[in-house]
Amino acid sequence: MTKQPSTSRTLPEARIEDAVKKSNSGTLAILPFLTPQDAKHARRVLAATGYADRAYFFGGYPTAERTSLFLLPEYLLPCLSAPLPDTSDEELAALLGEDLTQAVCALRITGSGFRTLTHRDYLGAILNLGLERDAFGDIALQSDTEAILFCTKAISDFLCLHLARVASDTVRLSPYVLDGSFTDGRRYAPIHDTVASARLDCVVAALTNLSREDAQALIKSSLVEVDFEVEETVSLSLTAPATLSIRGHGRFILRSFDGTTKKGRLRMFAEKLI
Repeated sequence: MTKQPSTSRTLPEARIEDAVKKSNSGTLAILPFLTPQDAKHARRVLAATGYADRAYFFGGYPTAERTSLFLLPEYLLPCLSAPLPDTSDEELAALLGEDLTQAVCALRITGSGFRTLTHRDYLGAILNLGLERDAFGDIALQSDTEAILFCTKAISDFLCLHLARVASDTVRLSPYVLDGSFTDGRRYAPIHDTVASARLDCVVAALTNLSREDAQALIKSSLVEVDFEVEETVSLSLTAPATLSIRGHGRFILRSFDGTTKKGRLRMFAEKLI
């Protein structure tokens, strides 16, 4: 799928340039907790300038949405058994050591059981302490009363001192090491439908139960993102998998187009984040 770069706000290139300069000086450079859009922008810039083989994106677990960028100095590259990004997280964790654990660590936040706590509840409580959203990474719900937060070690220490309540519930915090029970907390509802074609307007109409004309209006109003970038081309042909964010309707994962019906329509399978 060929796309034009998004015109919306992205990570300032000056920050990427500063990271490159630091890496070239022989020091590991770290940009903390980029949004998916910013991470894509960083990848493009680094690929265009010849530094993609130094870039490692990590947010605490393999499917993290918000990730930190680690730009390795050149002298570390021969230590890797495979070029980035094919090197395993385990090998990079061993190589980067404390630099990685200081930049990305996990914190368990557990409620008393008094009430159900949502992602919005955790996010609001943390932001109310004066932190900016880019100061920490994903919040992965584990149950109605527990979440795992990914952040820097400094932010973890700060929250352990100052975060006492989430919504109307008392919480306790403790360091967390990921194990087999960890889940990213995302839940999806399946969507099976047929579409006339793989065009963006056809898919958006099917996902939102809108008319094709209304779907086109959403796209032309910059209310639709494809793979975390605003897309205004209604005739864009989609290729699965793709992430679609539709303002006012939610986020969807286009999983596949699987054959056609007798009437020549494409069978589409997607999932909606709930």
